[in-house]
Amino acid sequence: MLAEKRRSALDAIFFPKAIAFVGASNNLNKWGFLILHNLIMGGYEGPIYPVNPKEKNILGLPAYPSVAAIPHPVDQAIFTIPAEQIPPAIAEAGRKGVRAGIVISAGMGELGEPGKALEAEMVEQARRYGMVLVGPNGQGYACPQSKLYPWMPAFLPPHGPIALISQSGNIQTWILQYLERVGFGVSKTVSMGNAADLQAGDYLCYLKDDPETRVIVLYLEGLDQGREFFSAAQEVSPRKPVVLVKAGRTEAGARAARSHTGVLAGADRVFAAACGQAGIVRADTLEQAAIYAAAFAGIPLPAGKRVGIVTGGGGLGVMAADACVAAGLTVVELGPRACERLRKLLPPWWVPGNPVDLVAGLGYAGPREVIPVLFEEGEVDGVIMIGLGWAHGMVETYLKHSPLRKLTDLTPFIADRLKRDREYNNLLADLMEKSGKPLYMIGPAVAHAIERGWEGMSDILRRGYMIFPTIESAVQAFAAMAEYRRLRELRQAPEERPAAPAPARALER
Repeated sequence: MLAEKRRSALDAIFFPKAIAFVGASNNLNKWGFLILHNLIMGGYEGPIYPVNPKEKNILGLPAYPSVAAIPHPVDQAIFTIPAEQIPPAIAEAGRKGVRAGIVISAGMGELGEPGKALEAEMVEQARRYGMVLVGPNGQGYACPQSKLYPWMPAFLPPHGPIALISQSGNIQTWILQYLERVGFGVSKTVSMGNAADLQAGDYLCYLKDDPETRVIVLYLEGLDQGREFFSAAQEVSPRKPVVLVKAGRTEAGARAARSHTGVLAGADRVFAAACGQAGIVRADTLEQAAIYAAAFAGIPLPAGKRVGIVTGGGGLGVMAADACVAAGLTVVELGPRACERLRKLLPPWWVPGNPVDLVAGLGYAGPREVIPVLFEEGEVDGVIMIGLGWAHGMVETYLKHSPLRKLTDLTPFIADRLKRDREYNNLLADLMEKSGKPLYMIGPAVAHAIERGWEGMSDILRRGYMIFPTIESAVQAFAAMAEYRRLRELRQAPEERPAAPAPARALER
């Protein structure tokens, strides 16, 4: 459990009233400039006090020779000074009343015993004054809700329902970019670096009660406090899914982890077993972690592993069925009643079965008529629907290439087509919202929808529902969510099980 005093100090990370920037610089080639520039560019509305004894003004702000010289209260300090200067700077900040420190500086525990001694001294000084520390050897953090982006990348991810804690700064950025690519933002994200003070388990305990966080993603290379971490995860995972990417799974990877953040990566089989007991969802890749998190953020959990597939093309249905079986899902055979109901909706040449192939039946039923039948008959735990976003692609092609554009005004046709597409997409979201059952919508053009502002697909994302870019990503998310629900229910009595959450909002800025 995170002690109440330390929990309060973590608030000063994400919701600081005033920030001192120790090591601020006017030199465009130093982190003291780049990170301060990102902090200002992000729009943080509280006072920022650059600290540099050699400068009078930095980026238009008055500079101070030391933290002690700042004539106002400060509750957070960011450090980009050389490693050997960090312990006395921490002590000075502590005497000033600073509650949280963000140590960007490298050159500590990752370099071996001398660096570890310096790191231990830094932590000792912080704890003497009741400070908490992020880092060292990290790239910083972001909290879009507070317009806070004091970190290395010139990147301002949008606000959203997913928190990310990473031992690697670069990987933090990659996961956030994958999330943005599928339309989702973050509540809070931290680059832990060496995690000399605040550990992964501390962040889990803090995020457990964070109302802005629906799902937690972790990138870890190893753990110094494994017992505490898994204890925290076991407490958090019944309430919020915890998705983990673990590097250092091989001997070569473990060696790289030691040189990167100075942590030891243990045997992966032991680690995997502990994750299962704690209810942690493991992802194999960074992109998969982002997709899992976006799926968990809004899609209802499937009650089991029985899947229905709806597709506009037979080949896509075959591939989806193969992928489902490979992922441990069950492609059920539909019963006579379900087949009879579907037969009345679909063309005479429809061949009854699952996948339900709509067989290009223009003028006949589509997914919005077929999916309710599958939900209502109770034979599936979720539906995979293939083929979203074609309307906008058709419109763009017509506007660029159709010979009709020179002969007649296509505007009424285009407007009607887009209006119907928007209604159709929102109806699909309504189906999931009203039924409480998961619908895994697949639209390869989802990245185009975000970039080009396609209204229909963007409406689904704004309502907090994931659109999957590939069949495989949707199938893997279905399997991961079904397994998470199974593990969660094994550890909970029926009266303890939380109700399915309302979908979170994506695409918020």
